[in-house]
Amino acid sequence: MKRILFIELLGGIGDLIIALPAIKALALSHPQARIAVLTFPPGGELLQSDRHIHEVIFAQRGAARQSVEQILIQQNFDLIVSDVNYDGIAELIHNSGAKRTVTNLWRNPPDNQLISDRFCQILYEEGLIATAGLRHGRSPLAPLNKGGTPPLVPHEQETPLLALLEETPPLVPHEQETPLLAPLEGTPPLVPHEQETPLLAPLFKGGWGDLIHLLESEIATARQTIGAAYRPLVFLIPDSAMPIKRWSTQNFVTVGKALQQKYNATIVVTGGDDEEMARQIKAEIGKTARIWQRGTLRELAAGLSQADLAIAVDTGPAHLAAALNVPTITLFGPAWHERYGQPAPHINLQGYSECSERVVRNFTEQSCWYSGVCPFNWHSCTEDISVESVLAAAAKFLDRQEELDDPPLPPLKRGELEAVRDTAIPPPPAEARETTAPSPQLVAPETTAPLFKGGWGDLRNILVMRLDNIGDVIMTSPVLRTIKENLPTAKLTLMASPAGALTQPLLPWVDEVLSWRVLWQDLGRLDFDPAREWKLIETLNQRQFDAAIILTSFSQSPYPAALVCYLAGIGLRLGESKESGQGILTHWVDPLPDEIHQVERNLRLIEAVGFKVRDRRLCLHVPQTITAAIPNSYILLNPWTTCQSRNYDDCRFAIAARQLSQITSLPIVVTGTNKDRDRARPLLDILGDAIDLIGATSLAEFAALIANARLVLTNNTSTMHIADATNTPSVILFAGTELESQWQPRHAPVKLLRRPTVCSPCYAFTCPYNMECLDISPEEVIAAGLEMLDRTNSNFKILEGTRTY
Repeated sequence: MKRILFIELLGGIGDLIIALPAIKALALSHPQARIAVLTFPPGGELLQSDRHIHEVIFAQRGAARQSVEQILIQQNFDLIVSDVNYDGIAELIHNSGAKRTVTNLWRNPPDNQLISDRFCQILYEEGLIATAGLRHGRSPLAPLNKGGTPPLVPHEQETPLLALLEETPPLVPHEQETPLLAPLEGTPPLVPHEQETPLLAPLFKGGWGDLIHLLESEIATARQTIGAAYRPLVFLIPDSAMPIKRWSTQNFVTVGKALQQKYNATIVVTGGDDEEMARQIKAEIGKTARIWQRGTLRELAAGLSQADLAIAVDTGPAHLAAALNVPTITLFGPAWHERYGQPAPHINLQGYSECSERVVRNFTEQSCWYSGVCPFNWHSCTEDISVESVLAAAAKFLDRQEELDDPPLPPLKRGELEAVRDTAIPPPPAEARETTAPSPQLVAPETTAPLFKGGWGDLRNILVMRLDNIGDVIMTSPVLRTIKENLPTAKLTLMASPAGALTQPLLPWVDEVLSWRVLWQDLGRLDFDPAREWKLIETLNQRQFDAAIILTSFSQSPYPAALVCYLAGIGLRLGESKESGQGILTHWVDPLPDEIHQVERNLRLIEAVGFKVRDRRLCLHVPQTITAAIPNSYILLNPWTTCQSRNYDDCRFAIAARQLSQITSLPIVVTGTNKDRDRARPLLDILGDAIDLIGATSLAEFAALIANARLVLTNNTSTMHIADATNTPSVILFAGTELESQWQPRHAPVKLLRRPTVCSPCYAFTCPYNMECLDISPEEVIAAGLEMLDRTNSNFKILEGTRTY
């Protein structure tokens, strides 16, 4: 089949969303076909820029039959599918000359089957799709959506789509239509798929990746609108065009206040037709409650995509939230939840389920539907749904999210730390590499003799490039150790920034460090000087490297460094790239998901050319030399970073450290660089008699101080990575600038403290808001520190010569 028309003219936004799984199933089962959808505004906006739908046509309300007649005159179709049977539309379809027609997808529905499943079942039985049960649901065990893209799994009763779903048909421009059948107004040009941001992870291998597709620009605008709102972000959707579907305004207020109190939730009330009701609910909830101003349907979708929970009456936005994979609680009145509800694990609450007037097979036959008057002694049967039941449903989602954010830590003694370092990381399922996970842990195959590819086993002079800061270089330590273990006779040179080059004493596998401030990592300090770049090329050429291994983060390109290496005559050039370099790299790997930890990203790169990794942990060679007089047991406080947006309030840090010292009788050692001296006075005044080593240590001495501390208090900075390498218990004030999964400690006992916000991760150097992500009280820091000290129950570590961790 080359041309397929889906006619969805039931009239509501929710009706179109209910039909979407069937539309997607048709598109994926016929990958070479051109898919057109005839529907009403504004629901058709949701199909905008969908790579599986090539033409969206708006029908005029009140002129459904004429709209169908006109498109059937203008175009020929091989298959026509419709979910309507009114106004003689089915007869028009049957007489259209199409090879196949399927009308009235609502026929013979069971009381307890979702309509979306019914549509797909009928198409499956007609032999038109490859699966009987496409469903836009989430596994009850999957992480809740936090504005990102959590992994999805098929419903238990579903059959995976077949191999024929692996390809996507090419995008076809819209054809000219008459005014009655105008193409979707304001539809932007369809963009290549790689420039889009799917909101849903793939449900099936080779299958579609998005039920409702939003563009990156739409997501960015929504995040900017929401700003630094605290999570959980809860949308309340109280409005319905039919008053008989509404829930009490006071009930929404009570629920909003309760969620604020228990979870510190940010409540967002959507403004529908009844904007005064939204303003009233927002005002009575108070505090951080806000209104989502009415705009386009796609703007609402983008806002909802950032939510952690939606609580809605039975209306189109409820289906929209669920389709966007936002945990959704829908409150049902006249309609029957087992037919019109959201798929599990979303929760549907039914009001007065035993109503004698209910007609499950067709709610429009109920006396209340068109009259809007309940025949019983209440405004709507939604009044039978209690506030307590809604809060209990919300707790099933939000409590589970709290557990995922802060899983319980098992007891761990300092004497067991070495055993922890030797514990293997269990491999994830294969699909984990394709989805988003809170903290992916990827492991190498079993260690055997290296099986090098393309000359990588014959190297004698290797250049490793990591041109960022100290912490980034520390995270290369497993790569450097692995290279030396696999090729022990090869010379290993590390090219690093001037700051990164300071790590040389900690990295015994490196034979030489080449310090260079490169143009493509510059923050505006370097002058225009082409001769400097030619000097770099000449310097590399003189060293006659056999190969260059270019380590980058998820957001960096390897090509500037690779081009320099190419011009310097380095024969083998390895990097990970999201771009096409056409020969600048001789060996490259497709990028791992952005969420993967940086250490794993580095290791996967060298594994791609045959290096065998024995140990995936951070490792440092820490000398014994500490010139300062310090006690054997202490708490180390390193309160600053070079990035303003990652700095926890230093006075709060000081208050927490001072009280921890008073509780534990452990002295405080304060560390930092010479640049921190000017801002240290208020902190030192609060601490009192702390040991001041600010600017007084080398990096190697600093690492030794960390290695021998009972506890480290710091931000997301190089201190955190050194503590991870030395298995030192830590409390990390981890700003929302980055994802924890990319940089967090993987082996040392650690407590990460951060307030979830919608704006995270921002990757910003300065916060445009008020550092809401680090609005952590000193009491929380103290509690975390005591927890870490209690877990380790330390036998104190004493410096006994140089150690490799």
